[in-house]
Amino acid sequence: MKSSPIRAILFDAGNTLVYPRLDLRARDLTEQGFPARVEDFHAAERDAKKKLDVWLWPQIRKGEVPRTIDHYYWAEYLASLMNIIGAPPSEHQRLIRLVADGFRDIRTWSVVMPETPGYLAALKERGFFLGVISNSVGTIEDQLRNVGLRDYFQAVFDSAIVGVEKPHPEIFQMAVAKAEVPAGEAVFVGDTHATDVGGAQLAGLRGVLIDRVDAYPDAECPRIKFLPELDSLLEKI
Repeated sequence: MKSSPIRAILFDAGNTLVYPRLDLRARDLTEQGFPARVEDFHAAERDAKKKLDVWLWPQIRKGEVPRTIDHYYWAEYLASLMNIIGAPPSEHQRLIRLVADGFRDIRTWSVVMPETPGYLAALKERGFFLGVISNSVGTIEDQLRNVGLRDYFQAVFDSAIVGVEKPHPEIFQMAVAKAEVPAGEAVFVGDTHATDVGGAQLAGLRGVLIDRVDAYPDAECPRIKFLPELDSLLEKI
């Protein structure tokens, strides 16, 4: 049986459309006497994503997922980062608060890969419905506007505004309802295997993993490193 054509492409925001200024967050730690590199943050990301998979995939497979999950990922991420930079336990609380405050500042999420605007423009020109689904703090739409990406999208769903986080099916269902397409005619692209791909699959969408830091070398789902690589997957679908 031939698959239905894809008519909607939905994207995660953080680490998919916009990336953090990790150099600034590394500088924060270095100024506190704990030298940190951008790669230390990538290593913490890889570790936290593995732990999130272990915790979340069993729930996804049962079809029972919590409405909020980001707290788990960030707790693991920050704990891993403290170990990587060699911070003593007595300093963890202070340094974690420093880094967490930095990441909560939406201006941190201001790096746009050079290929992204042109590719989004091409997808829009080809007639796809484009949307964003983000576990965020209520400001991702403004930040997409700040970095010049907002006009490419017909809709933005921010978990803090709509009241539910990925991977819960409800936030995906909101997006496909807005796109006015069946879930099977939508693709969701995100950087977290369980949250993004698992959540998309649970809601009936096709999930695609964007993995710039090689957190999932053995993933059994479609996996890309750069957004334009999505074209070859769309052709196969």
